[in-house]
Amino acid sequence: MTSDRMPIKGELYGLDPESRQMVLDTVAQLKKRLLTPEKIFEFDREEIFPEETIREMLGPEIGLQLLMIPEEYGGLGGGARDSCAITREMAKICLGITTAFFAIQLGADPIIVGATEEQKQKWLGKIAAGDALVAYAVTEPDAGSNVASIKTKAEPVKDDSGRITGYRINGTKQFISTGGYADFITLLANTPEGATFFIIEKDTEGYQRGKGEEKHGIRASNTSPLTFADVFVPVENVVGGVTKPRWISSSRMPRNGFNSKRRFRKNRVTPTSWLYRMLFG
Repeated sequence: MTSDRMPIKGELYGLDPESRQMVLDTVAQLKKRLLTPEKIFEFDREEIFPEETIREMLGPEIGLQLLMIPEEYGGLGGGARDSCAITREMAKICLGITTAFFAIQLGADPIIVGATEEQKQKWLGKIAAGDALVAYAVTEPDAGSNVASIKTKAEPVKDDSGRITGYRINGTKQFISTGGYADFITLLANTPEGATFFIIEKDTEGYQRGKGEEKHGIRASNTSPLTFADVFVPVENVVGGVTKPRWISSSRMPRNGFNSKRRFRKNRVTPTSWLYRMLFG
């Protein structure tokens, strides 16, 4: 699917032109059955989030989400150019469904960028298999998308030996695309060591999904508030883990004077504040 040769300077990774066209042809076929004009008008007029339709698009007969998943985890290994091309064509059909569909890609990004190998196999595997709608939970009522101002907190939970077994999360997220329907989310919260991504499944105790926002446009997408009241997240769902020391590349550091050669001390608990800097620094 992807080109075997290394791209030369100025080129982008992703699908070869023939494979990209095959995906575009699949999108075009959706207009004839799943996404007819009559259905699109109904979704928008009645403000319907077409969950069944979107899940069918993730199923084995279509599998559009495979575009965004690396090949080693069951996907096609598409790149930014491919996502742009597919998003553009899907948006011509329905921007609401396009928003819902590519919320999966956004929610998967922290896992693709910073998860452990075991986490990638599990969670990217679920997405590739068509078993999961995903949401990316960062925006907050008082912070917007200014991630430096988020208030959601994650406090470590320790056993009798002092070993961290998980984190207790409290806070609120706002305007989360597909938040009301996602099977799991990637959530950004502040730990004592820094901002960190967590994977939270929909039925986790203390995690509540609020009523979707009433919108003037893009009405087929779901945009919901999420609340977290003493939500326990086990260490295996902390993106990147909590004990592996990491170097932080100077090219990924924020502009606040951090020493680019700083190394986390060995055996120190280190959630993925480094991932926060990679994505937002």
